[in-house]
Amino acid sequence: MSIVLLNIVLGTIALIIAGVLTLIAVALIIISLVRSSRAKKEGKKTAKVGLWIGIIMLAAPWLIIAFFFIGGKVMDSNYNRMDVDKGILAQAVLASDHDDLYDMLADDVVDRNDLDEEDLEEFLSRCRIENTSSSDMERYSDFASQDSHYRNYTSRVNGRNQLCFQFSMYDVNDDGGEIYIAGVDGDAKGEEYVGIYYISYTEDDVSISFGEKPPKEP
Repeated sequence: MSIVLLNIVLGTIALIIAGVLTLIAVALIIISLVRSSRAKKEGKKTAKVGLWIGIIMLAAPWLIIAFFFIGGKVMDSNYNRMDVDKGILAQAVLASDHDDLYDMLADDVVDRNDLDEEDLEEFLSRCRIENTSSSDMERYSDFASQDSHYRNYTSRVNGRNQLCFQFSMYDVNDDGGEIYIAGVDGDAKGEEYVGIYYISYTEDDVSISFGEKPPKEP
């Protein structure tokens, strides 16, 4: 699962929990105020435990969510990021769109390896990508699919962290051809280090590749 998707899932869960706690807190506050009002009319005093618990339950989850949201924004501001996921990569591959894929390459890799768009176009022409229907797109891009795999990891490079990704697409043709894409979707040093680093195509025991492999997971 990609970091973006994971953040969406976790964020949704957190919002649901905060919403439930808010409803409980509001109910406690209302009950406490009603009891206090009745006791006041009867000339009695009542402890406002429910009121204070309700206020804490009301405020705490939203403060925690705000803390993590702000913290995430601060962390993201320290990285040059690339918005990439299964769907974006799969669409470019299935369309053999060398323009989009070339734009997603990391500039540092392109410059150091002297890669141009014609090199990528020639590489894609050698990849036998035949299963390109809308149903194929669904099985590659769905996060729970068994026909593709997407993962993130952090690697340490020259004293700084890089957020790396790997994406595999299986059965791109009826003979079991596979596409593998690896790169960096976050780097604190500069945006030229962010993007696709490496693409390979494998069928049986034959493999061809383009670019260079990104740093390995420590």
